[in-house]
Amino acid sequence: MSGLLRLALEAAWLLPRAAFAVQRQAFRRAVAFGTVPLGDPQPVNVPDLGRAVAGVARRAPFRALCFEQGLTVQRMLRRRGLPAVLHYGIGAGAPPRAHVWVSLDGEIVHGGELAPQFQEVGQWP
Repeated sequence: MSGLLRLALEAAWLLPRAAFAVQRQAFRRAVAFGTVPLGDPQPVNVPDLGRAVAGVARRAPFRALCFEQGLTVQRMLRRRGLPAVLHYGIGAGAPPRAHVWVSLDGEIVHGGELAPQFQEVGQWP
């Protein structure tokens, strides 16, 4: 089984759980979905991981936007021993808009295309 397929299967398992957390749990509890303790270091192609999550999200029969994807990416990276950080930002305008992106070692690895339009208001962990 290819690495990308394996990542997509993992994303297909986690993404609905992230969606449930976002839709049914308090914000702090939803954010905790992605902030799992660091696992044992494992090699991973980070761009492939992001593509796998985004691809599953596009085909999901439920809401799987930036927040759900960000939680899933963060959890998958942290599980592999990579200290991924989830960023939450608010955009100007009415109604206010929000966006989530994920960074690793200070570099945005998921959700970065829109991040410059938002003022960061929180990050986890």
